[in-house]
Amino acid sequence: MDHWIAFALFACVGIHMLYAAIWGSTDNPPKGRSLAALMATAVGTSIDAMAVGISLALLQVNIVIVAIAIGLATFAMSSGGMLVGRLIGNRLGRLAELIAGLALFGLGTMILFEHLSPM
Repeated sequence: MDHWIAFALFACVGIHMLYAAIWGSTDNPPKGRSLAALMATAVGTSIDAMAVGISLALLQVNIVIVAIAIGLATFAMSSGGMLVGRLIGNRLGRLAELIAGLALFGLGTMILFEHLSPM
């Protein structure tokens, strides 16, 4: 069942990105995010962090070192992504969105295929 959920989520996001890349309008400026969208993102991130925390507790690792490493990696990747996106976003925005949509749809299809194919 989990492979169907993963496929549906990846496929829906991928198809939405493909649609936006091909038929999306560039005339409208990006909209601000609502409080509800911000809260949904916060809850999703918190659930993910909780799952990682439980896993780390079960592994009995030094949580201080792991937390610092995760924080530094998150900061570096987020900052780098923002800078690169700002630099190439106007030139390659639609192409990057098209490639990302294809990659997400392909990833979902791969997950589904791996679970449904006989071993």
